[in-house]
Amino acid sequence: VFSNHQLLKDIHTTNNALTIHCNAGTATTNQRGTLPGYGDVWYHPTGVANILSLSKVKGRFRVTYDSTGANSFTVHKEDGSTQSFRESAGGLFYLDTGRI
Repeated sequence: VFSNHQLLKDIHTTNNALTIHCNAGTATTNQRGTLPGYGDVWYHPTGVANILSLSKVKGRFRVTYDSTGANSFTVHKEDGSTQSFRESAGGLFYLDTGRI
């Protein structure tokens, strides 16, 4: 689920919907967009984060985890490039999209 429209192309309304359940309640969206280099993702314009499922990412790309050195998940893309998701102080892994 992505909230930053600047990261997506071809945002459009679909006939299907996704309901998101979290500690703040529920939210529903019927919009999707294309994340370049990844594929289609859900779009929720008033969301607070851009979230990828590790399960779905590893279904498309090779993912490695370094628990001692960089303490990061690295996504190995088909073109040979990589993107590393580092652990935040709160324990969640993130990619700083302002640096790519």
